[in-house]
Amino acid sequence: MSTFKANALLLKNLLDDVANGKIQLPDFQRGWVWDDDRIKDLLISISRGFPIGAVMTLDAGGDLRFRSRPVEGVASNAAGQAAEYLLDGQQRLTSLYQALRYEGPVETRYRPGGRWVIKRWYYIDIQKVLNPLVNLDDTIVSVPEDRVVRSNFGRDIALDLSSPEREFEHHMIPTEQVMDGMDWMLGYIEYWQGRGSHPHDSPSKFFRQFKDAVLENFTAYQLPVISLGKGTSKEAVCTVFEKVNTGGVTLNVFELVTAAFAADDFSLRDDWAARSGRLHSEFGVLQGVSGDQFLQAVTLLATQERRRRASSGPSPGQLPGIGCRRADILNLTFSEYQTWADRVEEGFIDAAKFLRSQFVFTRYNVPYNTQLVPLAALYVELGNELVPANAQEKLSRWFWCGIFSESYGSGVETQFARDLEQVANHIRDGAEPALVVEASFIPERLLSLRTRNSSAYKGLYALQMKSGAADWRNAKSLAFATIHDENIDIHHIFPVAWSRQTKPEVPRYLYDSVINKTPIDALTNRIIGGHAPSRYLPRLRQDINEERLNGILTSHWINPGLLEKDLFGDCFVDRGQAMLDLINRTMGKPSVDGRQVFRDALDSAGLAEEYDDEIEYDPFGDSAYADETLGSDTS
Repeated sequence: MSTFKANALLLKNLLDDVANGKIQLPDFQRGWVWDDDRIKDLLISISRGFPIGAVMTLDAGGDLRFRSRPVEGVASNAAGQAAEYLLDGQQRLTSLYQALRYEGPVETRYRPGGRWVIKRWYYIDIQKVLNPLVNLDDTIVSVPEDRVVRSNFGRDIALDLSSPEREFEHHMIPTEQVMDGMDWMLGYIEYWQGRGSHPHDSPSKFFRQFKDAVLENFTAYQLPVISLGKGTSKEAVCTVFEKVNTGGVTLNVFELVTAAFAADDFSLRDDWAARSGRLHSEFGVLQGVSGDQFLQAVTLLATQERRRRASSGPSPGQLPGIGCRRADILNLTFSEYQTWADRVEEGFIDAAKFLRSQFVFTRYNVPYNTQLVPLAALYVELGNELVPANAQEKLSRWFWCGIFSESYGSGVETQFARDLEQVANHIRDGAEPALVVEASFIPERLLSLRTRNSSAYKGLYALQMKSGAADWRNAKSLAFATIHDENIDIHHIFPVAWSRQTKPEVPRYLYDSVINKTPIDALTNRIIGGHAPSRYLPRLRQDINEERLNGILTSHWINPGLLEKDLFGDCFVDRGQAMLDLINRTMGKPSVDGRQVFRDALDSAGLAEEYDDEIEYDPFGDSAYADETLGSDTS
């Protein structure tokens, strides 16, 4: 059954409903001022009877309750209780109310998005609007708050409409008179009769012509109004704002829940501001957590609790699902939010501490911000059950499988629900989660990983820190440098300039692969410059002894002997396999031999090199198993 109806209603009646407060704005609607030109265009369209689009309202009094406020310009004490909420058309009705009904000037701006608010009165130039040769843009005039238009840097008066007599003289009717302009019309006719002559002979005949051609377009103007019934769901209202309300501020799920909770005299926006302030200031990894994500975690736990209660009833029947999709969040009750919000905040704090244990220290290093939602919910659900080492190992494996299988990119709400059930069950000695069972990482992905924004790329960076990797020149651990923001960035091992100049030339898709990149500080990178490794390594050894430098290179999964000989191809294959082995071991998966994949990529670029079997190299030497604590030394 349809929950809406569409009717054409008189503009005059709509403005009456705005004035008496029958139509009000839901409080989440932000005030937003149309610029001067758009208001004039709106008035021109109505004066000609042109369409200006539809308006959408929602009947008040249903289950979906909002705190409301009158349209700008309507006195709060003059407005009664809202019968309808204005969902779409706010700017048009606000502009029309202020221009046609409000007793004061219209607040507007010079241009779209302009910073300065100006106050303007609007007039219809009666002579011009009746002249078919005049441009429509010239028929509506806006004047300053004192109704005087000045020129010559304010020294001359170009148009003075500061009194009714001056309005009559210039044939300018203020727009606030067009809906009920009988008194103004009588004054106009009397003024010109008193002068003895009129530019168009009879003032009454001239004004009647204007009334028939223009004023009746205002008084008889109808707007299409789509009225949503009381039974309209929260999800449908949210969709309206996402798909229809393009002129104002986009409404997301958080904003709509904020509006719904406001009916209980609770400001979700203020509550989240306080919580996010605490979370963001204390834990850098949580700075990317949004209000929507906080609500997702709350909703996961609330829906799980509903399911548990239903399953323990006398006749469970069809059990409600666990989820945090938009519809689930919009069905969250204020009571449920109060029950879970503090616990979820603690869950995010525990999640941040877990990330620290995995060597993820800043918001920019978090592989998947979305994965923090189920992680926080799991800490709430499991509590002390996550303290034992074996529980942490299971959680860590799930975490890394999610990253390297790249499972949290889009459409993740279903995955969140699975995680909460399956990972918790696994921690409690149940079956492995489907995500862990199905996760895989193929060698080809290392070839295509080129940007630091990808989750797997960030995951590799964390694994390097976890493996005890240090800076090439000063031997500071990457973990220490990252925490203290010491200008660490991802740079090429075989520099771009060298790659382009060597023969045969290394193509970009190879030298820009993550296999040829590693975290290096800015000064070290300047020493490397565009030189071959055989040239920059001796310069680095001036600051650090060879044995220690070789250990550091090994912690970056680089064979020092191959690098010293400028063997791009052999170094590429060796490092790619070392990275692949560590990824699979971290995921708890069998090792995969990707060397042929890497060699094939080199062959296609004409870069095949013969591997130097004389160089002994263990990609997982002592430094790869360094103590996983902050400040671990690779020497």
